[in-house]
Amino acid sequence: MKKRIIALTVLCLGIVTAATAAKLIPNTASEHKSDDKQKEIVIEGVGISKTIEATGDETIRIEGTNNKITIKGTCNAIKIEGVDNVVTVDDVKSISVEGTGNKVNYKKTSAADGKVISAVAGVNNKITKI
Repeated sequence: MKKRIIALTVLCLGIVTAATAAKLIPNTASEHKSDDKQKEIVIEGVGISKTIEATGDETIRIEGTNNKITIKGTCNAIKIEGVDNVVTVDDVKSISVEGTGNKVNYKKTSAADGKVISAVAGVNNKITKI
């Protein structure tokens, strides 16, 4: 009986979380300046398809599920937290990915040593040079 109650509780929490994500998380993109030289662009939501023009000093943060983001130009960093996001970028120095099933495809890196700095946590996340 106790196992059934725990299983039911977990199931209900999963349903509530999915419903909240689908209905209450706005599909938004916003820009926040952290200082005069660094700009943070935040994409948060579910199912967003967006192209961003980057100039080289941006940090682009993507939070949510099933977002498809294309970044034209050079950005300083990409930070992803979520599930099944796909990001394609022309040029990036640093990539950080947390969650499940996220994919980042980059064409080149302008990092000084020619290697993208990466940190990956979670399951089935991939960073690929294309």
